[in-house]
Amino acid sequence: VKKFEIRYGLGGGFGGCGDWEESNAKNEEDAYAHAHEMAIEEYEMYEGMHGLEDTCTIAEENPDWDEDEVWDEYVECRESWLNYEIKEIE
Repeated sequence: VKKFEIRYGLGGGFGGCGDWEESNAKNEEDAYAHAHEMAIEEYEMYEGMHGLEDTCTIAEENPDWDEDEVWDEYVECRESWLNYEIKEIE
């Protein structure tokens, strides 16, 4: 197990990787997965506000889309806002 500094946040006017925490992980891949999850949680706190899309808005704007198309658009939009990085701590 290695120790990592996990940085995460949202791009645009949200300031990027402003939040951070220390985390234990087996490897870099697991550390990146944790950082990604933390960035998603940050997005979810603000979705539907400040230009961050939510599934309801996407569905309303695209009434002909099925649930999968709405979800795919949501994920693509969400991912475009996420910022995250890791640094191994010696």
